[in-house]
Order: sequence, then structure tokens, then C-alpha cells
Amino acid sequence: MLGARVVKILVVSDLHVGSVYGLLPPGYRDSRGNTVEQNVGQKYLWRCWMDLARRVARIRPDVVVVNGDLVEGRYGELCLSSPVDQAEACLQVLRALGCKRAKWFFIQGTEFHDAEVGREVEVVASQLGTKYVGLGSGVYTREVLDLECDGVVVNFAHGISVGAGLYRAVAIDREALWSALAGKAGSLPKADVVVRSHAHYFVHVEHASKHAVVTPCWQLQTRFMRRRSVYRMVPDIGAVVLVVGPVIGVRKILYPLPSLSPVSLSRL
Repeated sequence: MLGARVVKILVVSDLHVGSVYGLLPPGYRDSRGNTVEQNVGQKYLWRCWMDLARRVARIRPDVVVVNGDLVEGRYGELCLSSPVDQAEACLQVLRALGCKRAKWFFIQGTEFHDAEVGREVEVVASQLGTKYVGLGSGVYTREVLDLECDGVVVNFAHGISVGAGLYRAVAIDREALWSALAGKAGSLPKADVVVRSHAHYFVHVEHASKHAVVTPCWQLQTRFMRRRSVYRMVPDIGAVVLVVGPVIGVRKILYPLPSLSPVSLSRL
């Protein structure tokens, strides 16, 4: 239980370090001694990340939660193919955010990215994170974190359904309903706030007794996303700040996608 009357929680997720579409620190030197330069999209993401760091310095969060899919993994379009390089680059990315006085918690993402039982996340979390007990296995990471702040419980997990429905809020609203049922039955801690990631877009649903949030990401639209739908699979870039106290607040920090102009036939 955290002692502060008002607790500010910064939530970032889906960094996908190692992907050509994800975050990469400038001038990164890999384990072979080669310098890996940022592409155009990564330069834009890094400018947004540095802006977030400046905002965070003013906000002074008490807690930072990194909610899964920190690295890209072994497959996909990679700028860093080694899991060692991905973990080290991710560590540099997170350290650039600052927040040295905050307590850091790490949640395991999908096995496709963060590897079995969050192996790559555990490497990063062991340098920055706080040990905790939750569902799943791990030392500095788990699949689920129930964080109590003066009687208010915030539940974090990475996964949420990414369906083909028209309304993005359906999955997280359904999660909020199931959370209420599980809390009433006493089978799991009664959560006042439910936080999920994975979908790469921001959604906030508020009920009389519960907030439910899907956090934005730090990966630009990938080839996989474009194959599924160029228009539906458009990511939101940014972070979320939860203000937990007598009144619970959800603040989004979002950045526009890089501008893209149509090809002008008259200029060809």
C-alpha cells in the first residue's frame, strides 16, 4: 500500500524496441560494435519520447508502470535482431524517460514479443523494477499487477481482445464488467481501475464505480497492421497518467502520427 494521499501513475506500453517501427535510442551501438541509426519514423518517435520526458519531469509520477511488449522479439521487421540488443536498447529508452524517484513496475506482454514468461522483460525489469507478487511467474515481472493506493486498487495486465468490431470500447467495457463480477464474487481483488494495452489505441470508459483504460503505444503502423486494415489499424502514440486519490483521474498524453501527403500526379 502506497502512503501518498494522491498517487500519480505513469503508464507506458508497447514500446516494441527492435522493430523498425518502434522506439530506438539515437546512435545505438549493438553488441557487435555497430552503430544502428534511427530511421525517419524512429526519429519522430524519439522526439515524442523526449517531449514525454519533459512533461513527466513536471508531473513527477510516483509510479511508472511499463505494461508489456517492451521489445519486438525474434520475428517481424527488425532493426535489432539480437534479444540482448533489444533488451539493452529498451533499457536505454526507459532510462531516458527519467523518473528516478518513482517506483517502477513491469508487466509481461505477449510471448511473441516479450518471449516465454517475459524473459526479455525480466532482463530489463531487473535493472529498474520493483519485485512484486501477482498472477503468473517472474521476479520483477508478472502477468498481472494489482496495485493498491490508499484503498484504491488499480489492476494492470497487457492483453485485451483486438476484434474487428466497429466500436473500440467494447472489449475494455466488457473487461470492466467481468472485473466487477470477479470482485463481487471475491475471487480476485476488487479493482477500481482496470488498465490494459496491446491494442495500440487509447480508450477510456468510465462507470459510476470503475474506470477502464486501454493505453496508447509507441510503435508506428506496421506491415502486419496494414494487411489487416490500413484505416482500422491506425495506432495512437502516447502515454496515460492516472491520478489516484479521493477522486480518480485519467489523463491522456497523445502525439499525432507523422504527416503523410498523397502522391500528386501533377508533380510526377
